[in-house]
Parts: sequence; C-alpha cells; structure tokens
Amino acid sequence: MTKSFGGVENALSSDGMVSGGYLSPEALPQAVAALTAEQGWRAGLELETAHWDRFVDTHPEVLLASISSLPGEAFVSMPSLLIGVNYLKHLIAGGDPSSFHDFAHDVTGRTPQEREALDRLIGSAGRTAGHRTQGQLAESVRSAAEARRLLDELPPRHKPVIEMTLPHLLFQWGRSFDLADAGGAREYEESWELANLTSQPLIARRAAASLAWMHADQGRLDTAERWIARAIGVSVEGQRYDAPLHLAQALVSADRLDYSTAAAHLLRLTDAPVGEYWAAEIWLRSWIARSPDDAAKVVRAIDEQLRARPEGLLTGGSNGRYLGSALERVATLRDRGMPRNSATMTLTAADHLVLAHVAYREGRMHEVLLEGGRALEADSAPRLQAIGLLLTAAARLSLDRNDAAVIAFASAHEAIESERLYSAYTTISRDQLVQLADLAGTDLPSQLSGLDNDPISRSSVILAQLSRRERQVLIELASNRSLPEIAEALFVSHNTVKTTASRLYRKLEVHSRKAAADIAHRLGIV
Repeated sequence: MTKSFGGVENALSSDGMVSGGYLSPEALPQAVAALTAEQGWRAGLELETAHWDRFVDTHPEVLLASISSLPGEAFVSMPSLLIGVNYLKHLIAGGDPSSFHDFAHDVTGRTPQEREALDRLIGSAGRTAGHRTQGQLAESVRSAAEARRLLDELPPRHKPVIEMTLPHLLFQWGRSFDLADAGGAREYEESWELANLTSQPLIARRAAASLAWMHADQGRLDTAERWIARAIGVSVEGQRYDAPLHLAQALVSADRLDYSTAAAHLLRLTDAPVGEYWAAEIWLRSWIARSPDDAAKVVRAIDEQLRARPEGLLTGGSNGRYLGSALERVATLRDRGMPRNSATMTLTAADHLVLAHVAYREGRMHEVLLEGGRALEADSAPRLQAIGLLLTAAARLSLDRNDAAVIAFASAHEAIESERLYSAYTTISRDQLVQLADLAGTDLPSQLSGLDNDPISRSSVILAQLSRRERQVLIELASNRSLPEIAEALFVSHNTVKTTASRLYRKLEVHSRKAAADIAHRLGIV
C-alpha cells in the first residue's frame, strides 16, 4: 500500500488490495470510512480521490458510497462534493458523461446564458465567503445579491440540478447579508427548509442556529427560542458549527437576567469554535460583565481582534455594531468616558443608540433625545426600540418633562415585557428606572432586584441637572487654572466662580475640587 493511504492498512486485510497498491472496489468504501474516523475527512477524501479515475467509469456506485461515508462537515466545507454526488448519480442512472456540464444534469437545450448562470450559482458560495472573510463586506453582499437574483430568475426545470448544493449556497448568501446587517433571514429560512427536504441535517442545524442568533440579536426572544428548539432538534455528529446556537441561548438567558446560565452557555464555545461570530461573542460578554475586572477582559479580547482582523471586519456591518456597543458598555462599567470618533461617516441606528447612551452617561440629555430619536426612526428591531425609548424616557425625566417621559417609558415597558427583554432595563440608572415605573404605575420584574453593581453611575444623572454655567465651571475645575484664571476665562467675577463651585459640589455630592474633577474625567466631559 502506498504511504498516502495512511492507517487504512489496519482496517483492511490483504484481500482488499489489487495491483499497483490500489484497493479493490469492494474495499474502498470501508477504507475511506476507516481513514476518516482515524485521521479526519480530508484524509478519507484524499483516498477516495486517488481512486476516482480508476473507478469512475466502471464502479461509480463505489465512489458514491465512499463519498457518502464522509461527514456533513466535508460537504459544508467543500460544496463541490455535492456536485460530484450528482455526477455519480447521473452515471449510475445510465446518463451520458458528455451531457453533464460542470456536473449538472441535462444541459441539452440550455442557452449559454443559462449554463453561465448555473456555473455562477454553483461557484457563488466560495466567492461570497471569500469576500466576507477578507472583510470586503460590500463585495460579499453584491456577490450574494447577484446569485440570489440569478436563482430567482432560473427556470424551475433547472433548479433540480443544484438541489443538493442549494441549501449550502443559500446559507452562505444569508451569512453575507447577515454579517453586513443587510438581511439574511429569507436565505437562512430557505436553507433550513431545503436542507431538511434533501436530508442534510448539518446545514439545517446551522441555518436554524443562525436564525436563532439573528432573532435574539434583534430582541425577538420568543422567535429566537423557537429556532433554538429547532436547531437542537436536528441531530448531527459533532458541534463544530454550533457557535451561533450557544450564543443565542446565552443572549436569551442574559436578556432574562439569568447571567449564570448565560455564562454556562458561553462555556460551551470551547467545543464549538466561534468562527465568524467572534464580535458577537465579545458583545455578549460585555453584556454579562458585571465588574471592572470583567470589563478589562473584554477590552483585552477587543485589542486581540483589532490586531488580528482586517479593517473591514472591524468597522462594518454587525461586527462594527457589536464592537461599538461593547466599547460603550465597557466604558460604563469602568465609569469612564468613551473615546469619541470625529471622523465623518454615515451612522447606523446602532451608532446613534451608542451615541445616545454615551450622552446619557455624560448628562447631555438634549443630545440623548436627538440621537435616541434618530435611532428609533432608523430601526424597528425590538431591542433597539426598547433601549431607545428607555433612554428617551430617562432624558425627558431629567429635563422635568414627566408626562412625555411616562409616555416613552410605557412604550418601552410594553416592548420589553412582550419579549421579556429585561436586560434593556439596565441601560438607565436604577433610580430613574424606579421613578419612571412609579410615575407610570407599572411593576418591574423581580429579576432586577437580584442584580448588583448597577452599571450606570448616579453622577451621570446629576450632570443633567447642572446649569450651563455649572458645567462650564466643572470643566474648568478639571484644568490646572486657578479660580481667578477661571473667572477671567469665563468673563465672570471671582466670587461668581466660588459660589458656582460650591453649588456644584453639593449637586455632585463631593467636597473638593479634586473629587469634582475626577467625576468630569471619568465621564469624559473634559
């Protein structure tokens, strides 16, 4: 036996050998299965490929049995294997090899344009995935959208040609749309349905898990739980592609304020490499972080990814949204200001929401209303609506617009309770949350009472109550200027500065200039 056949000799007797070191037709399927079990599917495929030319004309059924013994992971990684399966079935059925164009059935009567469309469809998974992994999200979406258009325009009689490959194609297109925050639910759902119809459980489970994460991310927790159940109900060997399933389970638990269960689900990622969901994992870990030490771990994870990933995967699509939200959350836990990006860019709804939350922590309540309103106008996802409405309610309360605050809070409360999206309540200070609930005459979930370490500093709410002059003085107190120099810079008297500073200390509940300056630095207003 040749060395390239590895440890198969342990699975076969010498009777399985034929001339030239090749296996007999009867022995090949068993040998491929044994080598796959021992060294992995790539080794098994190498053995099958070494026998392709020898058996394809005389024993196509042997090659088909050999390929069929490979695990589902092989077909996910190499969709061309499914095309090979179709070709072997074509031969076994007595078809003419010359009538099989690129391993596709019955090209007779097809126009060159139709043949080109089929080729582009079959190759689209690799193209869109390649663009995606390189951070070229716009190109990935364009490739997926073009393939989607070709599929929609493909005559029904031609679709059976790619019926085995189509679930994988749809999944890859969906993942590209998903990562770019450009949709993907339709493709995932079609992939799920077709994978079940064509008996491809691994693809079915992956599609269901991806849908579970997508809906959990948006705050549609009940729908997410249904897809979690569907994914779990699909039995497959191994859990290599279960990262979105574990993340969805963790996020649902975190949103229900069950942080211990969320952490337990995240531990399962050691058995399921996180892959393309690395930014989602960081965002989720920032949500369940409850201390500065937890925040420091998130910061280290972000720093590692910033060094390892292309820029397109750091700033665009859902990854950019996850990282932006994680950084804001970390700043909250550390009671520090968040670095501001002065670059001109088109902001998404998630960007506006982050800006609204940063403004809330820094006491700039008019800006909270502005950015929160932009976020609410741009996206209707339950999570964004719930958080945006809560921030709006809190800002209105700080500005003594109690009636308007109650209206916003009532809408937020309805959105949160319909999905049990309780984590949204933690985005504003506990004091304001209780006050809003009292004004609206609503009850808060019991789970909130068990939470420690309220991440929203009370000082951010107090800042909203400062006058324009008090804010100016606070900023100056954080500088090295003396009081007379501050008075000169603000064009007021020395006594005015002293009186304003004393009033400022009382509002901030501090007793010294240094303590007031520390608050200004932590909240990033200087």
